[in-house]
Amino acid sequence: MDVEINYLLGAGRNAENKYNERNKYKGKLSRLENALKVTEKKLIEKENEIKTKKEKTIFEKKKDKSVANLWYHKFRWFFTTNNHLVLAGRDSRNNELLIKKHMEDEDVYFHADIHGAPHVIIKNPKKEDIEEGDRREAATFAGMFSSAWKSKIFSVDVYSTTPDQVSKTANTGESVGSGAFVIRGKREYFRKLDLTCGLGFDEKLGVVSGPFDVIKSKHKLCFKLIPGEERKSTVVAELKKKLEKKGITVTTEEIDAMLPPGDCKLIE
Repeated sequence: MDVEINYLLGAGRNAENKYNERNKYKGKLSRLENALKVTEKKLIEKENEIKTKKEKTIFEKKKDKSVANLWYHKFRWFFTTNNHLVLAGRDSRNNELLIKKHMEDEDVYFHADIHGAPHVIIKNPKKEDIEEGDRREAATFAGMFSSAWKSKIFSVDVYSTTPDQVSKTANTGESVGSGAFVIRGKREYFRKLDLTCGLGFDEKLGVVSGPFDVIKSKHKLCFKLIPGEERKSTVVAELKKKLEKKGITVTTEEIDAMLPPGDCKLIE
């Protein structure tokens, strides 16, 4: 290694100059190393950001493709323990559509024994014997979305019938409005059903809700709600934040649409 020496200066001065140069280059090297570390950190952060955005885009595209075209999303819905599809009307027109167009002879009809309740059916395209547990779950769903929830009633009676007992023909001297139907004949009752609601998330179906025990058994992520004093909009916003912390992006409208009408309380 060659070392330049200034012969006009003494040995001590030359040594001092070389020491100063060494420190100068050492400082530059240290700054370069720090700059390199900062650059590497920024690159890692950028890569993670791109990866997160890519995963989010893939997830949202997957969700859009799988959720958008499901015909039954125009109604309230959930799947029972044994995967029977249960549908409920959202309003009078929706109730009318559900019963007139989608209720078939093999289905089972449900209605809460309280004024202000949706028409509810279990779809049964395979003409199976629907188990008692599934029927009770459907009955609970009918109670959850009735006026009982809004009135902060924690349990309610619900009855079921066969489709041929549901009629649009009014009794003599009476009329039947839009979304209303007349029930004739024997009814099977489900008494004092617990209205605790479960709200979860499914990668293919999106936001899901139904009787708490059903949703909890089917989905790893499940929130528990009961009738309460908190404004529904406040609870919806809280649920949205909790889902976002899990990396799940949904709108407040998606959550709101799956919850019973009226104020509530988030338990867990």
